[in-house]
Formats: sequence, C-alpha cells, structure tokens
Amino acid sequence: MTINSFEAFCLISIFILPGFIVNSIIDYTNPPKKYKEVVFILKSIGYSIINCAIWSWLYLFIIKYDGINNVFRFILLVCVSLISSTIIGLIIAKTKQRNVIDAFLAKLHIKTIHGTPTAWDYYFSKLKCDFVIITLIDDTQLFGWYSSESFTSSDPEERDIYVEKAYRFENEQWILDEEGNGFYVPKDQIKMIEFKKGVDDSAEKNL
Repeated sequence: MTINSFEAFCLISIFILPGFIVNSIIDYTNPPKKYKEVVFILKSIGYSIINCAIWSWLYLFIIKYDGINNVFRFILLVCVSLISSTIIGLIIAKTKQRNVIDAFLAKLHIKTIHGTPTAWDYYFSKLKCDFVIITLIDDTQLFGWYSSESFTSSDPEERDIYVEKAYRFENEQWILDEEGNGFYVPKDQIKMIEFKKGVDDSAEKNL
C-alpha cells in the first residue's frame, strides 16, 4: 500500500496541523509550560485526534464528495482544519483560564496540581494594574505603575520586567516622573517585587 501526495497532504491537514494550532493558541493565551519536544508532539497529535473526532463528519463529506477536484478538496480540508482547530483551541484556552476542570474536581473533593508553572506566571497573567515596588539585589528600590503597556517575560529563562511609568515615593506619596518613559529591569537584578493597589489618575498618589 502506497500513499500518494494528495493523501499525504490530507493526512497532514487532518492529523497534524490542528494539534499544532490548538497547542499554539493554548500557549499564547495561558502561561506556557516548558515541554520536551516529544511531549509537545504527542500533545499535538492528541489535540488533532480530538479535533478530528468532533469534525469527522465534515472531513468525510469533503473527502467523499465527487463534485470538486483534488486541489480544491485539499484547500477545503486545510480551511476546515484551521477554523475547527482555532475554535477548539479557544474553548480549551478559556476553560484553562477559568479553571473549570479544577473547580469541577474540587467539588468532587479531588485535589489537583495547578496548571500554571510558576507564581510569576500565575500573578502576572491575572494582573491588570497595580503600583509596584521592585527591590534590586543591591537593595535599591524602584517605584512604578504596572498596567497594559508594561510587560513581563513568560520565558522561564528570561524573567525580566518593563514597567510603563516610573514614580518616586516621597513623604508617603507616589509622585509621577513625568519626564520618564518607564523602566526596564533584567532578571538577574530583581530581588523582590511588591504590589500596591491604587488608581493612576494623578501625579501624586497616596500609598
């Protein structure tokens, strides 16, 4: 038994492509874990099988339909794989963000391991805006406002941070550095980060 080029393309679009798309969406919308390549491939194959099981009726219809040529058939298969895997990926990603499975198992008194790999990923993935106090390894303290224009790396090897607005803390007040454009702190300089609730609506803030 031999597999021609068209059959190979069909197999790739149905059993390989969807899993990589689902995996990519989940890693993009949730703090990614660091996997070995073999584990990543096996997960991708698993997601592809799930996707194929859900949309098998549509795949079979396209493959068996005689009213189109092979080129258009392949294009349809790729489009179905892209759209269907995107839908599945978004559903799984949202489920992970809301911890739906963990909440369900908790009601059954079943303990689970949290899916977020580190406290860094857990907190910054949920953080909307806060004042931050970053203590450096030499005990220097930096004050700033962390919000939508700030950034923290999700790479386990690069835990650096950019804070969009720099502040000074003087006489129990947060004073905005109006001439500054935020500040960057590399991973090997961070000793501790404190978070303070507040609203960035004026030049001076009370702690």
